[in-house]
Amino acid sequence: MWLSYVIKAFMKKIILSAFILILFILNINAQCEITNNAFQSGEELTYDVYFKYGLIHKKAGLATLKIKNDTYKSRDAYRMSMIANSTGLAKKIFTLSDTMFCYMSKAIEPLSYKKYAHEGSDHTREFITYDYSSGNVNVHAKLTRNDKLRHDTIITSTQCIYDMMTVTYFARTLDFEQMKKGDSKNSMLINGRSKVEMKINHNGKEQIEGNDGKKYDCIVLTLIINTSAFEDQKEAMKIYITNDANRIPIRINSKLKVGSTYAVIKEISGNKHPLPATTK
Repeated sequence: MWLSYVIKAFMKKIILSAFILILFILNINAQCEITNNAFQSGEELTYDVYFKYGLIHKKAGLATLKIKNDTYKSRDAYRMSMIANSTGLAKKIFTLSDTMFCYMSKAIEPLSYKKYAHEGSDHTREFITYDYSSGNVNVHAKLTRNDKLRHDTIITSTQCIYDMMTVTYFARTLDFEQMKKGDSKNSMLINGRSKVEMKINHNGKEQIEGNDGKKYDCIVLTLIINTSAFEDQKEAMKIYITNDANRIPIRINSKLKVGSTYAVIKEISGNKHPLPATTK
């Protein structure tokens, strides 16, 4: 069914992969500490998710991201969570309930990531931990699906490595003023047990309306990602982030082999900086 297809595609490719594109603004080494001035404990972002295919244009789900102060192995840390669920008609046709957690140090180093997913008849558990003691980054990545081990591997890198959730928050700390329209960057990201090649293009600025009825001045970025899940390798994904100190993703578009999906901000609360004046 098309609804089950779009929900799975969104949760696996949009919410997670879309935010990844911001990572590639900078080249990174194994010194992973960075100053955060974009977000704080108490922030909460909610998105409506939609699917388009021909004359079909339906809401498919809802996703919420939250941040709070916590500790990880006696270390002060941020605890980020994302809960994504199918809604309405989509929920009746295809059950989806994804819960993800990650911990990052106050210096925005990834510490751990966990994902518990119930998608249709499939149950997935994914665990990632990070170790910096050797001077490199050693990542332990493990995934089981329907109680069967799919991979259990160690990945070592001289560069910082981010999973698909921690990169969401790391990316928001970057200085996008260093890029101008037409600029592009290349990099790699760990995805499961493999590395994924990505390229980001700066496409200028645009005003975007959210589902909260407000209009936001945004930076427009496009992502090229080498995976068969996307229809257009030249523009697999487009993301609009607020052109302010918060760097909040307002809209995320992605073309798939069958149709396209997009996510639109529904509600913003607990943001660190006041949002610029918007119009309704």
